[in-house]
Amino acid sequence: MNHDKTPVLEAIDQYRRSDDYTFSLPGHRFGRGIDDRTAAVLNRSTFEADVIMAKQAVSEAEELMADAVGACHAVFTTCGSSISIHTAMLTVTGPGKKILVDRNVHKSVVASLILAGAHPVWLRPCWDEERQIAHPASARDVEAALEREPDVSAVLMITPTEYGTGADARRIAEACHRRGLPLLVDEAWGAHFPFHPVLPTAAIQAGADLVVQSLHKADGGLCQASMIQVGGDLVDPVDLRLRLDLITTTSPSALLYGSIDGFRRRMVIEGRGLLEEAIGRANALRDRLAALKGLSVMDESIIDQPGVAEWDPLKLSVDVTELGITGYQAKEWLLEQHKLTVQLGDTRRVVCSLTYSDDDVAFQRLGDALEALATDPPAADREAPRIPPLHEFDLEQAMPPRDAYFGETEQAADPAGRISAEMISPYPPGVPAVLPGERFNRAVVDYLRAGVAAGMEVPDASDPKLGTFRVVRG
Repeated sequence: MNHDKTPVLEAIDQYRRSDDYTFSLPGHRFGRGIDDRTAAVLNRSTFEADVIMAKQAVSEAEELMADAVGACHAVFTTCGSSISIHTAMLTVTGPGKKILVDRNVHKSVVASLILAGAHPVWLRPCWDEERQIAHPASARDVEAALEREPDVSAVLMITPTEYGTGADARRIAEACHRRGLPLLVDEAWGAHFPFHPVLPTAAIQAGADLVVQSLHKADGGLCQASMIQVGGDLVDPVDLRLRLDLITTTSPSALLYGSIDGFRRRMVIEGRGLLEEAIGRANALRDRLAALKGLSVMDESIIDQPGVAEWDPLKLSVDVTELGITGYQAKEWLLEQHKLTVQLGDTRRVVCSLTYSDDDVAFQRLGDALEALATDPPAADREAPRIPPLHEFDLEQAMPPRDAYFGETEQAADPAGRISAEMISPYPPGVPAVLPGERFNRAVVDYLRAGVAAGMEVPDASDPKLGTFRVVRG
């Protein structure tokens, strides 16, 4: 196929050059109705490119994308990977059906369970006691779970994690397919994987049946640009599109489609070289930081840990515990002192997402800032939350998520022993610590409250300060 083509971008450009006038939407008439203040900030050409008619070119662009990544089909979405996850989940499961689900999932998966009325069978991640983070479940764990639960309808895994650790997608896909089950992979952080051999194996190439990717996370797509890839014949692509049509917008953004289209072209033509340079810069920065006292940098040795089959070198995870501060404080310090925003700050570390857009100057600036932090760290200004034994995060699923979410509820100051009616998801990464239908225990309540005091953000909680929690009444 001719990957120099960009069908959506070409359709937008053709319309902008034409003498056509529309009395349909969009009402801003491709920039004619935009005031100068809006145009000064957002650029009038943005509105000129908001050509809804360009969606007619999306089918060809999807075919090109599928060819580029080795999928049978590609489906573009414009409401973020949350809508892609909802669509994929509604395709492979439904009311009353069981689905084996990685517990380390994004909150959108839980929302999908509520929408579908499906019953989760939780697959616990591999806890890394030394680093106090969760890695993907191992292929052996998946196999054992499928033996225990022979009536599940599908399997959902997340890989890689926010920290860049990846599951053994190939072996997991084989375990699913031996039982005729589709494997759905949330690969939101991996849209660049197909385009360089050093990066983790792309899930679609490892045998996954549905793969969801976010094009804005490490790549050239605009925010909310997402994609579902289809592999094999266990999922009917017609069913997938019918589910998408059920829940997505009828006025998709040509800007988002165009950004996906342009990303594919660039990756096919230039991707290997761009990613080669980015990986080289990332490795050099990692070597520099590893030599600094007080910082511990995650590297390829993480692959020896249970559950970690692969690792994304474009994730920079820096543990600051030895400096006597939390990752929350380090994140704030980097922003206040060096005007640098990192992807994630947690109890122990900061995580930066590195991309081919970051040049030598950007890498130097980040390295200088982290060196300054290590050389002269700020005094601790808050107590680090105590992380309980990690098995205590494994809460009992006492009710189906949908029943708890839509049940009679109330706010409780002391929820220990009660059934949650809400999600509580420290963000980023947006992985729920508590789900609807799970029973609170004292360790998780104390940890979450200590985390909020230390700088953790929980934007989806009914009470963001966690003075009270939403629970099932009775």
